[in-house]
Amino acid sequence: MRGTGAFETLIFIKAREKMNNINENRTDERTPGGEKNKAELKWFILFLAVIFFLPITILAVMEWFTSADAFAIGITGFMQAVIVHGGLGLVAVIIALVLFVLLIRPDATFLQKVGRTAGILLCVAAAFFLVRPLVLDIPYLKRPEAAYLERLEFEYSRGIGDYGSDDYYLRGVDMTGERHSFEISEKRYEEGRALWGGNDYNLFAKVTYLPHTSTLMSLEFMTELDASGAELYPPSPELPNDWESFSIQINDTVYTLPVPLAAFLDDGWVISEEDAGLSLAGAEGPYASYEWEWVSLINDHEQDISVCVFNTTESTIPVAESTVGGIHVIYGNYDFSGTELRLPGGLMLGWSTREDVLKLYGQPNDSFEATYGGYSLKYEIDDPLDPASWKLGFDDSGILDDVMVHHQAYFRSD
Repeated sequence: MRGTGAFETLIFIKAREKMNNINENRTDERTPGGEKNKAELKWFILFLAVIFFLPITILAVMEWFTSADAFAIGITGFMQAVIVHGGLGLVAVIIALVLFVLLIRPDATFLQKVGRTAGILLCVAAAFFLVRPLVLDIPYLKRPEAAYLERLEFEYSRGIGDYGSDDYYLRGVDMTGERHSFEISEKRYEEGRALWGGNDYNLFAKVTYLPHTSTLMSLEFMTELDASGAELYPPSPELPNDWESFSIQINDTVYTLPVPLAAFLDDGWVISEEDAGLSLAGAEGPYASYEWEWVSLINDHEQDISVCVFNTTESTIPVAESTVGGIHVIYGNYDFSGTELRLPGGLMLGWSTREDVLKLYGQPNDSFEATYGGYSLKYEIDDPLDPASWKLGFDDSGILDDVMVHHQAYFRSD
């Protein structure tokens, strides 16, 4: 009996030790230093990192992606447009599909059907206009449009919040008078502004771009135009190269002085109200002086030129029947740009330089500094009876900004 009791006591002691070991293991797992608790703590920290730091990282990467030169310009710039336009277009399509599913539900009321149909149409239209520019620009990826810009403007808009990136823009007018706006990186923005300010705010930009999404493919800032600029827009074949032709191209029409004022009126030019009622007396006697006046002409594009008109007849005539013997155009009012006004040889107001004029026309008969800065060149023919001439003015940077041409005698020759 004693042996049996001792055996039972031994079993009891072993069982108790086993239970104690189990309880100790459970206690170890629940204590802060337990393996299970350590794993849970690691997962919790990882969760916090994902929740708080991943969005910040994504925003930082997106800001770098949209602002870095390597991604803001070129094919990657077009990919940004694809992501933005395509993503918004996809959202519009998804909304349209959801509305379509709701539309075909049998329990939809009439008003719900009308509203959902309108929503579907709006979403489809939005998707079309978002994706359409991307598709149209695909053919231009290999051969983008090229342009030279003047009247440059550097602008930026601040982002929203602490993580919103600033947007930087380059704007300007090309040789045809068309205005462009491109989004650029902060680096190119600072570079352009530095050159712009250091060159007395006279700076050009040579760009290639995709016309439908306005994606900038290349950008080069220039203090002087290169030879290929004028080659992009050849002048009218009717415009001579010789300045002694006294021809001038205004928009798409070439006028050779002297020319009847009716030629301008037929092309859509209108005499200003203050000059419309003028009349000019005739030159009756031999060697009598021709009556002349400066009048203003305006067209549908709100462009303005001053013309010197003459009455070369013996009778008094209204100004509309007079002869244009002189034209004066000042670039400072920005009515014309580049191809809208060209001189013999294709020289362009606001683009051609003094060096361009000297190279094409040779040395002038006279040159002098203007009263308020700038420089002027004068070309004239050696004929005292017909003082025909060009007077070309240039700004401080040497850009052609003032044109005056005259070819009409001031008095009768008999």
